[in-house]
Amino acid sequence: MPRPRIAVLYVGGSIGMIRNRKTGRIEPIESLVEIHRFIPDTQRDVILDFHSIANLGSSEVTPAHWIEIAKTIEKVYDQVEGIVVIHGTNTMAYTAAALSFSLQNLGKPVILTGSLMPIDDLGSDARMNLIYAIRAAELDIAEVCIALGPRVLRGSRAKKADQSILETFDSPRFPALAEFNTSVQLHPWRTVRRKRTIVVEPDFDANIASITLHPGMPESYFDAMLEAKPHGIILRAYGLGMLPEHLFPWIRKATKLDIPIVITSQLLRGSIDLQLYRKQLALEELGVISGMDMTYECAVVKLMWALAQTRNVRRIRDLMEKNLVGELTETA
Repeated sequence: MPRPRIAVLYVGGSIGMIRNRKTGRIEPIESLVEIHRFIPDTQRDVILDFHSIANLGSSEVTPAHWIEIAKTIEKVYDQVEGIVVIHGTNTMAYTAAALSFSLQNLGKPVILTGSLMPIDDLGSDARMNLIYAIRAAELDIAEVCIALGPRVLRGSRAKKADQSILETFDSPRFPALAEFNTSVQLHPWRTVRRKRTIVVEPDFDANIASITLHPGMPESYFDAMLEAKPHGIILRAYGLGMLPEHLFPWIRKATKLDIPIVITSQLLRGSIDLQLYRKQLALEELGVISGMDMTYECAVVKLMWALAQTRNVRRIRDLMEKNLVGELTETA
């Protein structure tokens, strides 16, 4: 049988670092070819096509990089069985969400991976994670995923949870799509491979603001946010979407300015429910958009993506509250 061809897109992160034996400092690799040295066994099973996007720490990644990654995937899509994106872990969840909305109707997997340690360190997680990601890119999955370690997580549901090589990422509100053990376990709730026409829409409006509530937060902060004229706001509320009533006039002011406000929960495993309490019903009447059970990272990226599709607040509500790529659980 011919070996499957896997595209490997390099963006940066610790996985592309090596330790200088003279200085002890961690430095970027000089060439992507060096990665081949650390995974020689995989080349018996697959053909790897390397593509360099950037060589950045993930804190430097911007929506412009998301667009470049998506467009590169579009170019190589028909030539490969799957795609692996090497990326730093700190903002990987944002990039995974961005690619999920940019590359809809996938017929094959796009797997993001990275590491906490340089690839040449003894005991590094880099080699293991890269091998798992390459194997995941061959599976019967057709989604954007994150694979660090033996679990393959839906990209729009994952978030960095720990500075641990064993469980760097978690998917607190949705189970893993696949798991590697002595055999591969593929779960039935994944999207499977099928011949589909990919829909590529990598556009983002980054002019949004984000604020996490805490008790006693001065109202002047909220007014200053409106003065900055954001195109949208993510508001991280308490519990199932609780806000202090003194913020209601501010929300009304934002609504009159046609600034969509999306509420997400500060809970790790919570879901917004604007109909449970009478006070929350008023939020719906004020035009607040429910983030449902989306992760914070996904809600931020989805709002950027939705604003690039339309500036109509009603249409933005429809997009934000609709399950597009498995990112939320729609209520009946």
